[in-house]
Amino acid sequence: MADLATCYKLLNGLHVIDIESTNFFVVSTNTQTRGNSCKLKKNHILNIRDANMFQNRVINVWNKLPESVVLVASISRFKRRLSSFVVNVGFVEHFSVN
Repeated sequence: MADLATCYKLLNGLHVIDIESTNFFVVSTNTQTRGNSCKLKKNHILNIRDANMFQNRVINVWNKLPESVVLVASISRFKRRLSSFVVNVGFVEHFSVN
């Protein structure tokens, strides 16, 4: 869940280091998607090393999150709603303990 919290911080300009989220993610312009309206584009992966990079690791899970989790106003609320979503929906298999 730490990866998703970092993703939320990057997308909302809340990260403590000076990094643009565009260095990691491109928000999809496709408005006809299921799930949340802040879907991230996934780049084509050329090798296994790229598949394990942060930005590729987090995109599939982020894109499956509902609006009620993704569009909250604070990181603490994001973490609470994410935890609740994981427990209530049975999304646990997507998360490692970190």
